[in-house]
Amino acid sequence: MAGGSGTRFGAPKQFADLAGRPVLEWSLETARRACVGVVLVLPPSSEMTGWDADFVVPGGATRSASVRSGLDALPSGVDVVAVHDAARPLAPLALWRSVIAAVESGADAAVPAAAVTDTVKEVGTEGSLVTLDRSRLVAVQTPQAFRADLLKQVHISAGEATDDAALVERHGGRVVLVPAPPHNLKITSPLDLVVAAALLSVESPL
Repeated sequence: MAGGSGTRFGAPKQFADLAGRPVLEWSLETARRACVGVVLVLPPSSEMTGWDADFVVPGGATRSASVRSGLDALPSGVDVVAVHDAARPLAPLALWRSVIAAVESGADAAVPAAAVTDTVKEVGTEGSLVTLDRSRLVAVQTPQAFRADLLKQVHISAGEATDDAALVERHGGRVVLVPAPPHNLKITSPLDLVVAAALLSVESPL
């Protein structure tokens, strides 16, 4: 998934330089090693050639619309599909394999989850605060893996979600959690590129 406009970043972050390569190329390389085929979803105005993907398709106006565009490009006979945000270029191969294996073992979906270390408060409509029990909270990341037929089914209703697993949850599917590594950083601001470059300089190959 690389179809975003990068509003918060100030430009399409998936094309920003990270250690001499576009951010999305790091994700594409790992996806190629983890999967038998790769579908790349780009902004409609982007150059659709020159990428290491089997299919390159334009995204939609929302994240869910872009996921549906990618799902439409899947060949027949696909049993398991992984959905990954290109803005997480450091997701390791082992994580991809873990979520895929969880679905192959019978889960409807598998998502990487990291423990929440900050205190989290819910802000009410009038500014009231409620402190949440962080021992029961996790931060969910990508790549996420799914039974392909189920993910297509839950997207048929054109539901919107920032997290595809949420659509599976609404449908009553079984979503399992896989431990996420601490360095699976999401590029949100230009500072994140600096951090990602530093992590690449010390981490083992993805």
